[in-house]
Amino acid sequence: MVKKGSKRTQAQASAGTGRRRKPEVLDEEEQILRKATQHLVFQHGMFLVATGLREVQVRGFRVWIITVTLRYTTGHEGYIGDLLYDGEEFTFLTEKSVMDERARKIADDPERMRKWNEYRASTLQAEQG
Repeated sequence: MVKKGSKRTQAQASAGTGRRRKPEVLDEEEQILRKATQHLVFQHGMFLVATGLREVQVRGFRVWIITVTLRYTTGHEGYIGDLLYDGEEFTFLTEKSVMDERARKIADDPERMRKWNEYRASTLQAEQG
């Protein structure tokens, strides 16, 4: 049995073997925010995300203070506390009891509940339809 070869034009051949795009180079701040969010999600829960970053000098060393936000799937969010990153480790600067109280206030917010109820109603209607 003889295989039939496909007849490709030079343009078709070169279009399929184009150069790969170089991966996007992220700036240092974006890399730190991504690392912080990964740390928060894997170590502290899926609703905590890094949303802000500022660089400071502590005893001559460069460190970053990261704003931590509690963000619900409905888009409702609120400030929880700060995280310190020294280039190797993440450490919460805000006491756990303070973060717990802030999380409770965010969860008890009537606007969050309204958004959640709207979200649930829309998903239930989609499932029924």
